[in-house]
Amino acid sequence: TFQLFRNKFEQRFLIMFPYLEAFAAFALASYLFETYLDKRQFSKLKVKTLPKELNFINQEKFIKSQDYGKAKKIYGIIHSTFELIHSFVLLYLGAMPALWNATSSWVAKIGLDPSSEIYRAIMFVVISGLYSWLIDLPFTIYHTFVLEEKFGFNKTTWRIMVTDTLKSFGVSFALGVPILALVLKVIEWGGDHFWFYLWILTIAISLIGVTIYPIFIAPLFNKYSEMEEGETKTAIYELAKRNEFPLTKLYVVDGSSRSTHSNAYFYGFFKNKRIVIYDTLLKQVEKEELVGILGHELGHWRMNHTTFNLFIGFTYYLVFFYIFGSTLGTRDIQRSFGFSDNTAFIGLMLFSYVYSPVEHVFGFVMNMISRAFEFQADDFAVKQNYGEPLRTALVKIHEENLSNVIVDEMYAAYHYSHPTLLERLKNIDRQLKRTN
Repeated sequence: TFQLFRNKFEQRFLIMFPYLEAFAAFALASYLFETYLDKRQFSKLKVKTLPKELNFINQEKFIKSQDYGKAKKIYGIIHSTFELIHSFVLLYLGAMPALWNATSSWVAKIGLDPSSEIYRAIMFVVISGLYSWLIDLPFTIYHTFVLEEKFGFNKTTWRIMVTDTLKSFGVSFALGVPILALVLKVIEWGGDHFWFYLWILTIAISLIGVTIYPIFIAPLFNKYSEMEEGETKTAIYELAKRNEFPLTKLYVVDGSSRSTHSNAYFYGFFKNKRIVIYDTLLKQVEKEELVGILGHELGHWRMNHTTFNLFIGFTYYLVFFYIFGSTLGTRDIQRSFGFSDNTAFIGLMLFSYVYSPVEHVFGFVMNMISRAFEFQADDFAVKQNYGEPLRTALVKIHEENLSNVIVDEMYAAYHYSHPTLLERLKNIDRQLKRTN
């Protein structure tokens, strides 16, 4: 009797559970919470006086960074508000089920099989992707040509923006279509254990993507040149040799063609590592400071941070696909969102929506881990005797990029993957005292 009651209860709960309403409620709750955090951070951006711990920062740069932070925050709140309202309107109007139903006739009009889930899924992704791009275009234009331009960061021309957009469409279509078709075929062929094969496929695609992106895709958008011979290049190779880092290539990328923001990173597997430095970074810091920054990056490699992140990410996808595999046979989620068809594509898309609370928690945890890793990488640079150069480099980078130096604790804990400038400087100072 108890088991019968339990089965009826579970069946009724699964059928009656309002997935769409739950998704909308979580989206609204996330928006309200993040807006609350934005409000807390906005109050920090109104401060006009630097704290004593940061009195070495240029006052003029500080005021400008506060203004830049406020401008970005206002833009972000307006953008997120529009996105929330827009998504709610589409959900209320049943836009997604309507688009899916229309794909059958559209596929037939171009001479393909209208009963094919793959063709319909590709049509759905292409149309919805173009629509999303068009809706977001005014915000992209404002952010690039108004906000970034106002504070002296934008170097993107209209011609570059158009060509970059066309290239992005081409790359997305060329890679996205076969990947989508392969995913749906794996689900079809995999039987009850398709989720495991889908996980293996995801790992393969991720590793291949990490390999080919910097070699074949990134050069479509930026120019990569080997660093010229000189003291800087010699110092970087000496750092790599000292730490047995298998550096094979050292590139400089023309980031200045689009923005004055700066960055540096490394990529590659096994004995084939390459370092990429933005030309803007070379203009912002001195040789020793640049080597200190790369010492920090080598710290991530030495302590296997990248490998750990890959492992955690792949584990996360394993759980995601396993749960998805358990729900694919039911029609409850699809019906809740207004779909009459029970297809793998629709199931995967909607499951990613209802799984969003888990993604938020996972993102929060990964931010915590990332901040801990940044401290460890800073400690590594200090042990390499680059503590002082790294310290001054961080200050310069924050000044030149107009990064926020006064940050609300709750806002940073939720959003930041890196510690704040003050936290990093205090940690470096502690490590320098221990080293001395």
